Amino acid sequence: MSANGYNTAARSRILGILKENRDRTVNANDIFKVLNEGGNEVNITTIYRYLDKLTECGQVMKYVAENGTRAVYQYVDHEHHCEEHLHLQCTKCGAIIHLDCSFMDEIAEHVNIEHGFQIQCKNSIIYGVCRNCLEKGR
Repeated sequence: MSANGYNTAARSRILGILKENRDRTVNANDIFKVLNEGGNEVNITTIYRYLDKLTECGQVMKYVAENGTRAVYQYVDHEHHCEEHLHLQCTKCGAIIHLDCSFMDEIAEHVNIEHGFQIQCKNSIIYGVCRNCLEKGR
């Protein structure tokens, strides 16, 4: 499926890279590097434009760092309902963990009632170190 337009080999490959990395985030430079190493010369601007289109149509989640200077992207598996829960991201390996447990409902309710703040799950990440990386570090 193409996002708002025609499907090209470059677009297919960009979407393929995102799907291959569905358990982690990638940035436009990661995609650029993979494409160029594979002999697919694609302009970085083309990659950004297509990522924006994929984000608009909901095929990709875009996470932006606090200062707004760096964005990372993740392919959305619709069965995960990513807009309904938070995500954990390992700062060592980049793995994404879907935090879709009932405990998060309790936290969201607490934050809303006690602090007057409604958590926006879509595009929200909590950073830390995953179990695998912690075990490797021991």
